[in-house]
Amino acid sequence: MKSGTKENPRHILGLSGGKDSTALAIHLKRTRPDIFDKLEFYFTDTGTKLDELYDYLEVLERYLGRPIYKIKADVGEDKKIGYKAETVEDKSVPFDDVLFNKYNGFLPAPNARWCTRDLKIIPMEKWIGDDHCISYVGIRFDEPSRDGYKSRSKNVNITAVYPFREDGIVISDVYRILEESVGIPPYYRWKTRSGCYFCFYQRRVEYAILYYLYPDLFTESKKYETEHSDGRRFTWVKDKPLEYIEENAKDIIIRYVKKQFKKAKDTYREGFKLKFDQMIELIEQEKIEEFINTWDLKRLHDVDGENKDGCDVCAI
Repeated sequence: MKSGTKENPRHILGLSGGKDSTALAIHLKRTRPDIFDKLEFYFTDTGTKLDELYDYLEVLERYLGRPIYKIKADVGEDKKIGYKAETVEDKSVPFDDVLFNKYNGFLPAPNARWCTRDLKIIPMEKWIGDDHCISYVGIRFDEPSRDGYKSRSKNVNITAVYPFREDGIVISDVYRILEESVGIPPYYRWKTRSGCYFCFYQRRVEYAILYYLYPDLFTESKKYETEHSDGRRFTWVKDKPLEYIEENAKDIIIRYVKKQFKKAKDTYREGFKLKFDQMIELIEQEKIEEFINTWDLKRLHDVDGENKDGCDVCAI
């Protein structure tokens, strides 16, 4: 029977490198083998992810025993967004292509999130075309207010389903699934969510960590703020250029650690690997990687609960 019809829809699962979509793929492998055998796994690549994320997807691919189809946004001469399959030879950076060829250097922002639409949603819809499909989304049982995919078209041919909600899966289950299989994504040591190495939703402390861990990527992030032929200037962090983050990186991390540690209850503090003074000492000595490798920065992030800022498409 032909795939992509109402009677025999395609089954797709978008992977972002985030904990929820990763855990969902593993959960479906374990609980719904009939569905798993039909699934098409895909990843929409912006060209601006950490190497850690690409490495993690390779680990997941091996665990699943299935390929992850990689697609990229493609900007036409008419500035309309299409898609292309990613190849080994393709070194294009879709974020740059869309930023400069369609938006004339205007960076995305919370009130102008063209990146999610043009780099994620539209390429996926173009890839699906007119086929009928079921999209499996990693929104959990403990997230009743979150929405999944919503088509831009009146002719809805993509139906979203939520296995985690059906099965009562909550955040602790997600971490358990990951720990039993491919591990928690390594960038969660310091990032509150997956996604590009720059983002208008990224916290100051995360940019400060980026400065230490990936100075070349920090420099690239700065270029997006300043390199515009007409002299305009945009910033990733509201009212603060990345130059400020660079000049104050150590102090930003220390202030954040002090603030989060103070908020943590005594019973929560028992879960830290390091004592407070040891954390501060490592940061003062600029041994940032040694600090984050304890996973204590993630524990400090989690004092506030799960980070719900940002785009579900990018971070699930």
